[in-house]
Amino acid sequence: MTALEVLKELTSKLSFASNSEDIGRALFAVSKKFGFTTGLIVDMTNFFNRIGPAIVFSAQGRAPLEVFDTKHPFANHPFARRAQASEKPFVMSRVRAEVGAGEEEWWANLPPHMRDLDGIVVPVHVDGELAWYSGFAGRDPDLSQRTLSLMSAAVHAGYARFRELMNSKTPRSPLSPREGECLRWVADGKTDVEVGKILGISPRTVRFHINNAKIKLGVATRIQAVAKRVGGG
Repeated sequence: MTALEVLKELTSKLSFASNSEDIGRALFAVSKKFGFTTGLIVDMTNFFNRIGPAIVFSAQGRAPLEVFDTKHPFANHPFARRAQASEKPFVMSRVRAEVGAGEEEWWANLPPHMRDLDGIVVPVHVDGELAWYSGFAGRDPDLSQRTLSLMSAAVHAGYARFRELMNSKTPRSPLSPREGECLRWVADGKTDVEVGKILGISPRTVRFHINNAKIKLGVATRIQAVAKRVGGG
């Protein structure tokens, strides 16, 4: 899949994202194409003393991060400090190689399944301040410059959608998450049977969600529903 195709697919998913979890899943789906198996996104504008309230998305769940943060504050982690200092994406192992011997405690105290992973961090800066911290890691991921560039573009697109959703002036979608998912796959050209297989539901249930979406959006056909949803309705 080319970079253009990856970003086109992401753009489609982001257009249907109705919450931060949707955005996180969309970005994580992109990262998995390059061998990343875990991901974390933190809204640094909502980060104060503890990481919990600031977590936008975590592929491994929130609890392990909150426990780790209690003993080893996230704000002091070498990766977080690098992200605060520079808006350029970076490879985790390269930062680890640069830190002093005293910093090894950060890795020694990680959960066992995390210690041997490598990955990238994509910071998003707004007005000179770190707004989003996004990290993706895996056991043997693609860490090429192409991947860094593509993931940087993806994360910035995700952040833009996140700000749209957080903006109180942006109308909230009347659709349920499942109705939005069904319409998103219809927009990608999938049949009811194909959508059902992707979402693990029956074609009849797919049609049920799409019909509900048509009613909520005030349209007569699924094509009109897709057009109105993509247009922000």
